[in-house]
Amino acid sequence: MAIRMTGLNSGLDTEAIVEQLMESHKLKKTKVENKKTKLEWKQEKWKDLNTKLYKLYTGSLSKVKLQGNYNQKTATSSNEKAVTVTADNGAPTGTNSVKVKELASSQYVTGGQTTGITRDTKLKDLGMSGQITFTSKAGTENPKEEILTIDDETTVGSFLEAAKKAGLSANFDEKQGRFFISSSESGVENKFTITSDQTIDGASSLTKLGLDNIDGSKRGGGTDLTVVAANDAKIELNGATITGSSNSIKANGMTFTLNGLTADDETVTVGVTTDTTKVYNMVKDFVKEYNEILKEMNTLYNADSSRGYDPLTDDQKDEMSDDEIEKWENKIKDSLLRRDSTLESLISTMRNDMQKGFTASSGKTYSLASFGISTSTDYTEKGLLHIKGDEDDTIYASENNLLKAALEDNPEDVQEVLSKVFSGMYNDLQDKMKSTSLSSALTFYNDKEMKKQVDTYKTDIKDWETKLKNIEDKYYKQFSAMESAMAKLNSQSSYLSGLFGSM
Repeated sequence: MAIRMTGLNSGLDTEAIVEQLMESHKLKKTKVENKKTKLEWKQEKWKDLNTKLYKLYTGSLSKVKLQGNYNQKTATSSNEKAVTVTADNGAPTGTNSVKVKELASSQYVTGGQTTGITRDTKLKDLGMSGQITFTSKAGTENPKEEILTIDDETTVGSFLEAAKKAGLSANFDEKQGRFFISSSESGVENKFTITSDQTIDGASSLTKLGLDNIDGSKRGGGTDLTVVAANDAKIELNGATITGSSNSIKANGMTFTLNGLTADDETVTVGVTTDTTKVYNMVKDFVKEYNEILKEMNTLYNADSSRGYDPLTDDQKDEMSDDEIEKWENKIKDSLLRRDSTLESLISTMRNDMQKGFTASSGKTYSLASFGISTSTDYTEKGLLHIKGDEDDTIYASENNLLKAALEDNPEDVQEVLSKVFSGMYNDLQDKMKSTSLSSALTFYNDKEMKKQVDTYKTDIKDWETKLKNIEDKYYKQFSAMESAMAKLNSQSSYLSGLFGSM
């Protein structure tokens, strides 16, 4: 920055004078900065509100609009020690009979006891050579195979690593001198084989490890080697035999978790019913979230005016406490969406959608109010919904709960009408989130337009900074010219004074 020597001849405080002259010009730049700040705060308000609206749209509203979600089912078992059951929405209501005939299990191999072998023992020192082939998922069309080629450095540890690469669980207990190998998953399709292409004294070279060629069949007894074959689960569901590779079997919209075998003469009774409590809570969750966001939107739209409040300058902030600054700025921020036309349109759409009626397949016409979901007589709530008879509703908790009764007595009409009501709101919100020249997709407000305006303000501020510098330089040039003129005048006065003095 240039150092200015001012007021040497005039005696004036030029810098103070120029600063005062610049104040009025700076006000124009400050007004643009204030507009930019307010618009950026408005962007933040809309971003926050947009996030909440989109959460409602993709969350609870998406659930209540789907008619299938009103068919939520619950299942019970008469003997949970044998089988527990869960039901999908598509499971038919009614009673089923179940017998647990077999449980799924993994294939297990417990090797025969060996002596003098450790993880570091080299297979060549045991007289082994050739290749050992590990095959997992041997009961499927695409088994996984791992081949171990024995060389001078191949150890018991190498054997274990190859088994693990094939997808098996494998361990060698040095204290017991035994291998423990099993499939990682249950069921016949997950059985495994271990084979060697070398024979020693007419037997597989694997006997040197307390093992043998293993094909997955059950074996035990004399050799001290035990092989337990993999097994599928098997149940009888309403007389039909159903199998699965695990102890969780899905059939007819139900998931059966097998916990134990049933006695030969025992039949487990499984009941499937519509879970009206889940459906009720699903609707209740939507109403709660809808009310929360509508209340916030109403507050923003009907906020008090902040006329006379502008963003604080740095000098103004220096004269205020942090609490005073926060209150001042919140006064402005809270009013930024006051009487906002976009917000008004959203509020109107959401409230109108909740008042619409639809005709069910039964021929009867219903609205949310028909099922006890309505606004209160308090107009200051501005469209908040209540579920009459709900225990958490402080106004209408004592009334009859029409929604629960309708879900129990007339579920078909309820699910059809509620689905139509909420689908209408879902579609309307979707339309308001479509991409336009002023807004991006999945956005309820004119984000593109706001960003463009903020960029314009930034450009204007830079232009004003250049203008202010030019104006300030002009003032200093003018005062500099005045100082130069006064210097000449003073010089002439001194000359004349000297001349007259000599005469």
